[in-house]
Amino acid sequence: MSFISAEFIAFLAVVWVLYWAIGDRAWQNRFLLLTSYVFYGWVHLWMTALLFGVTAMNYVAGRLLARHPERKDAIVGAVVLLSVLNLCVFKYFGWFADAVGGIRGWELVLPLGLSFYTFHNLSYTIEVSRGRFAAKTDVVDYFLYGSFFPQLVAGPVERAAHLLPQLETPRRFSVEQFTSGLGLCLWGAFKKVALADAIAPFVDVIFGTESANAGMVWAAALGFTIQALADFSGYTDIARGASRMLGIELMDNFAHPYLAASPMEFWQRWHISFSTWLRDYVYLPACFSGWVRQWITVPFSGEWGAFATTARALLITMLVSGIWHGSTWNYIVWGFYYFVIGTLYAGLLPKLPRKWKKDGRWRWLTVPVMFGFTVFGMHIFREPSIPRLLAHLSLDPLAGTPEQWTLTAAMLGVCAYAATPLIVALIVERYLLARLAASPFWPALRYTTWACFAVAVFVSVRMSATDFIYFQF
Repeated sequence: MSFISAEFIAFLAVVWVLYWAIGDRAWQNRFLLLTSYVFYGWVHLWMTALLFGVTAMNYVAGRLLARHPERKDAIVGAVVLLSVLNLCVFKYFGWFADAVGGIRGWELVLPLGLSFYTFHNLSYTIEVSRGRFAAKTDVVDYFLYGSFFPQLVAGPVERAAHLLPQLETPRRFSVEQFTSGLGLCLWGAFKKVALADAIAPFVDVIFGTESANAGMVWAAALGFTIQALADFSGYTDIARGASRMLGIELMDNFAHPYLAASPMEFWQRWHISFSTWLRDYVYLPACFSGWVRQWITVPFSGEWGAFATTARALLITMLVSGIWHGSTWNYIVWGFYYFVIGTLYAGLLPKLPRKWKKDGRWRWLTVPVMFGFTVFGMHIFREPSIPRLLAHLSLDPLAGTPEQWTLTAAMLGVCAYAATPLIVALIVERYLLARLAASPFWPALRYTTWACFAVAVFVSVRMSATDFIYFQF
């Protein structure tokens, strides 16, 4: 069930009314568990079996870890192996089938949200094995944690320590919580429908044409950079808003990532829940694992050894991120690209004078530079064909017919249209929101803004509206 559909509006309304009518926490959780499976199985009922299997495996693993802590390595290893195999079967079987001529043409449907709820559940097992979280015995509470519908399909990738205590605590209805959640849903829907879906056709046309000049290509890359943020952060806002209306807070997934001044800061602002998941379960283990350190201590030592350890752990992490996004080579190149610029920044930043780092005025230079790197990375991410990608990079930046430059200007105009509400929202949030919230006109201004969002969504929505970008991952 898509967030951008009449079915979801009706579904959420019915769930909200019955949920708060129930009142009792235990029965609320049972009800939410049932509705989460209805939500996930709305189109393909068989996918609920996969969700149930992944959740049950990690619940059982937690119970086994509580009873047999001495076998934690074997238990966690088995869960990780089964999780990876499950992901590989559904995400990469088509690629494998194409590589093997005898089974060419075979393809499996990728279940929506498979990797998100796999990582979501897997983090619980790992945290229990590390002694940071006690294994849960309540089946309903854990299964709700593993399948809570607002964050089920595309995150945020919640952690047990944040979400489970909320599920185990009685919730009380709050008017402010409801209105805040409703506003967040409307803002997220506006970003998705009125911005991301509006710019998507222009980006698709340019990336699909063989006659684009450099201006068109890079204008489209800028457009996709805006589209990706509006699309994915829009999904997150709807998820957080719907959950907040039910008295449950999900973690924020975006913190103005295009204001980052370095790759490290970018990943602290973009898809935060997944970035921190990679940090805790891939990057840090790679930094401190014995085989990485042994690999590095031979050629390097001292400061260079520490830098090499960091660089190679970053390489492993970014390649894992690239492979997770898909089986086409552009995702591998994209991961390697972020490894290169991340390593360069990690090597250069410590060499800069301390006063430069403390002086905020340097961000007027470093933020645009990093944004340029981001647009380049989004170009790699968007173009699945490596030959076409190389062809784009070899285009003469000044060449082009008058028609091509006219299309470039049109694409930049669409970019300006889509970026303006995001920029205005940033300015309001940073400089005006506190003052406006204290004004006696705030309620009227608030509800008028929401009405504008609702009208814009209604006017902009199309029968052919595209799925959220991250549904494919």
